[in-house]
Amino acid sequence: MASALEWQQKPVNTTSKVPVITNWTPIIGYMLFQDDATTASYYYYKLILEVRLDDASGTLLAKIKQRRNGYGSDITNNKARAFFDLRDTVNSQLGNTVIDQNDTGVPFRTIHKVGVNTAAKPFSTNDNQIKKIYVKGYQQYSTTASAIPTEVTSDSVNDTLYYLQASLPLMTARSTDANYVQSSAFNVYNASGSSDLFLSDVERSSGDYNLDGHLNYIQDTDYHTVAFLNDNSNFDSDIDFIEVVYYNSSGVKIGDEQYIPNVSGNGGEAPTDGSLTDAERLLYFGCGAGNLEASTVTPNGGSPGDAQPSNFSGWAYYTIRGTGNATGTIAYKTTTYYFIKQDGSCKGYKVRRLAWRNSVGGYDYFNFKKKSTQTINVQRDNYSSMLGTFNGSKWRYNNTQRGKTTRQTTATLSETLNTDWITEQDANLLEKLIMSTDVYIVENADTDFTQAVMVKDSTFVKKTVANDKLIKYTINIEYANPINTNS
Repeated sequence: MASALEWQQKPVNTTSKVPVITNWTPIIGYMLFQDDATTASYYYYKLILEVRLDDASGTLLAKIKQRRNGYGSDITNNKARAFFDLRDTVNSQLGNTVIDQNDTGVPFRTIHKVGVNTAAKPFSTNDNQIKKIYVKGYQQYSTTASAIPTEVTSDSVNDTLYYLQASLPLMTARSTDANYVQSSAFNVYNASGSSDLFLSDVERSSGDYNLDGHLNYIQDTDYHTVAFLNDNSNFDSDIDFIEVVYYNSSGVKIGDEQYIPNVSGNGGEAPTDGSLTDAERLLYFGCGAGNLEASTVTPNGGSPGDAQPSNFSGWAYYTIRGTGNATGTIAYKTTTYYFIKQDGSCKGYKVRRLAWRNSVGGYDYFNFKKKSTQTINVQRDNYSSMLGTFNGSKWRYNNTQRGKTTRQTTATLSETLNTDWITEQDANLLEKLIMSTDVYIVENADTDFTQAVMVKDSTFVKKTVANDKLIKYTINIEYANPINTNS
């Protein structure tokens, strides 16, 4: 048969240099089309989509067979068309980065402490967050009613895309073109220009020191990371250095800019490397004051540990940006992110810091500075038995025996957290926290501990300055692991 097999629809346009974000729509669709009327003369005709990791020889994830659909013009003209949804198949291969990938020998050290776990490596690769997926479309048919249908791979089309488990609002991410594919809205995370973003939901706002930008509040021992795409060829992302600059409370720069190289020796990988792995296409950088203080990385033209906050006496805040170079006229690859030094609670409350997987694949963080309350919930498995024992001649008992006994106890720890007065932008950030499936309590360097938790709240009342004047929130969490009991 004369072949005219083609892709009529893909998840993104061919020219788009962005990963496919898997959770912005209920489906991730490929449309396969055969514009050949002779398909009507074949028996058991089906269109096939083969899905593999990496390339044509990669691990087979799925082989999906579809009959031609019932679209009117296809039936009339004896053409064949089928739609394939890859969302579940692809999402089954994607995960979240929990462990610092520099610690392969000790796989229990959290990503939030990158640059602390291995002091010379402030960057970390990702763990199954981006996958290169190869698809191949072809046909199956038989020339007679009695013959077994044959897969015809000689007439085929193929495609390769990169997939990231992330999301955008439905109407934001949908393209306005006729193909209904993913829009260019995610391009702002490509890290290729001075207004581009790290993989963070932190919105632009105004705050202390008359700053206007993407503001993060941090204690001087807190841990924090930023994630970013790292592939110049496929995503246009091009961060070769992270710039760190310290300022005093008057907004005056302290010392020189520190440019930390994104290279393999520092746990990262150059974005122009022609042999990048999926693990290297998304990187984390430990940018918290606690991360930077512990890190002994050598900035460009400097000495080990030069970027540590303790070297910049009187700092009130610092900034980070992605750059393409470290000398001359700096080519910025992201906008500026501010990290403002935050004091502890004025009433002595223990500050509780949450980290959560955000909507675009990285982590965001927030300090709850007001009163927190812990509650232990104990569940008992009890049974009753008759009091006393028979010694052969008499029934007797003593006062140490039990009629009711606890076989086992299970204890869970819950905590109620309260914010200080916050901005609308912070409220929007906490909205993402409520919806996250991956949340942690991250202790600072004083305690040095991280625990998985679950948000118990099932509703979130959106507050605004216009409606509420001043904004506070209470968040209820439950620790993901039970308290060990002696039972």
